[in-house]
Amino acid sequence: MSKESEALIVYNTLCSTLDNMKWNYNKEEENLIVRTSAVGDDLTMKLYMKVDSERSVMYLKSGMPFSAPMDRIDIMTKAVIIANWAMLNGSFEMDISDGYIAFKLVVPFMESIISEKVCHYMINISCRMIDTFNDKFKKLAEDKMTLDEFQQFAQEAFK
Repeated sequence: MSKESEALIVYNTLCSTLDNMKWNYNKEEENLIVRTSAVGDDLTMKLYMKVDSERSVMYLKSGMPFSAPMDRIDIMTKAVIIANWAMLNGSFEMDISDGYIAFKLVVPFMESIISEKVCHYMINISCRMIDTFNDKFKKLAEDKMTLDEFQQFAQEAFK
């Protein structure tokens, strides 16, 4: 089976998963992209999902609803590292040119088929990580929390 065929199967599985979850979403079929959102405890999370046939991966990105101020980039970079160390799957990333922080999860599918359960997991874990960390990243960005407090929170969040 070609990479393109595998990618299309994965994309259709992703869309089927969202249909079965009864989610509203927008499709860009020609680029194998899905855009949707989820409502968390205190924010709406935008989810961007792409099936990349060249790399044989499906990935999900969800950005924070704020950017880190430039004068806090160094401390926010350390916070991203701390959060990533605490998590088992997925990671946060930050663009140091503008302070944009996002959660990213990548699932490879070389010569394999991704199930709806995997798609569901990707969506759930991404929402959980954004919901868990968004307030803490924001407090740190606004200098309302210390890096030590952030580190203590991250360690406690996954015990």
